[in-house]
Amino acid sequence: METVKDIKWAAEQRFQFIEHQAFWCGGLNRSDLTSHFGLSVPQASKDLAAYQALHPENLTYDPSKRRYFRSAGFKAGFITLDSDEFLRASVGQAIDSNPADGAIERQPIAEGLPFPHRKIDPYVLQPIAQCVSEGRSVEIKYVSMSTNRPDAMWRRITPHAFGHDGLRWHVRAFCHTSEKFKDFIVSRCLDTRHVDIAGATPSLDETWNSLFQVVLVPNPLLSEQQQQIITGEYGMIDGILTISVRRAMLYYFNKRLRLDAAPWLDEPHESPLVVKNRDDFIAALAGAMK
Repeated sequence: METVKDIKWAAEQRFQFIEHQAFWCGGLNRSDLTSHFGLSVPQASKDLAAYQALHPENLTYDPSKRRYFRSAGFKAGFITLDSDEFLRASVGQAIDSNPADGAIERQPIAEGLPFPHRKIDPYVLQPIAQCVSEGRSVEIKYVSMSTNRPDAMWRRITPHAFGHDGLRWHVRAFCHTSEKFKDFIVSRCLDTRHVDIAGATPSLDETWNSLFQVVLVPNPLLSEQQQQIITGEYGMIDGILTISVRRAMLYYFNKRLRLDAAPWLDEPHESPLVVKNRDDFIAALAGAMK
C-alpha cells in the first residue's frame, strides 16, 4: 500500500484539497477537483480513488448525487485542522449563491477588515536588511513624529531585527545619535547611505533579548458564565493565559489589546481580558520605554 512518504508533491496537494473540501465543506465531487486544478475528469476520478484507497474511512459516495461526503469517522491525514488557518484562507474566496430571482452570484465566504497600507520602498529596505544580515551600520534619512524634530534628518543606526506590531513594521536598531537601542518605523525611512561598521552587537540589546510573561485572565467584572466563555475562547488553563512577549514589544502589546485604556474607557464586555500581574507588567513596560 502506498504511504504518505511515497506520494508525489502534486498528488499530495490534491489530497489536501480533497480533505479540505470534505471536512470544511462537507463533501466534494469531481468537478471541484477539475475546476480547482485544471484536471481532466478521468484524472479527478483517479485521485479520488487513490485517496479512498489510503483513507477509506473518510469519505462515503452518494451515487444519486454523484458526490463524496465526509464520513462520521473522518480523520485528517493530509491537512491540519486549524480553524484560524481555514478562516484566513477563506478571505476573498467565493461560493455560488442563488438569490430569489434565480440568478447565480459569487459571494465571499469570509472578509477581513481592510487597513491602510504603509508603503515601504524596497530599495530603502534592502540596505537595512543587508546590514541586519551582515552586522553593520547604515545611515537612514528618517522622519520622526517628534515635535522637537519634525523634519527628516540623517542618523546612523545598527539594525539587528525587524518587528511587527500588528499594523506596521519596525526595525530594532542601536541609534548612534542617542546611543541606545530603539525602534524605527520602516515606512518612515526615506533613504539610506554610507554602510559602515556596527556600533553595537545584538547581544547588548537586553530589552529585545529578554521576555516578560504577561498573565491574562478574564475581566472579573464579567458574569461567571461570560468569564467561562473567555476562558474557553482563549484556551486558558485554570482561567489563566500566559503570553511571552519581548520587553521591547510590550508597548505595542499594551496598545493593540488596549490594556492601557480598557479599565477606564471600556465596558467589561469590550475588554474581556485584564492583566493579572499588572504591577510587574507596568514596571516592565516602564523599563522598556526608558
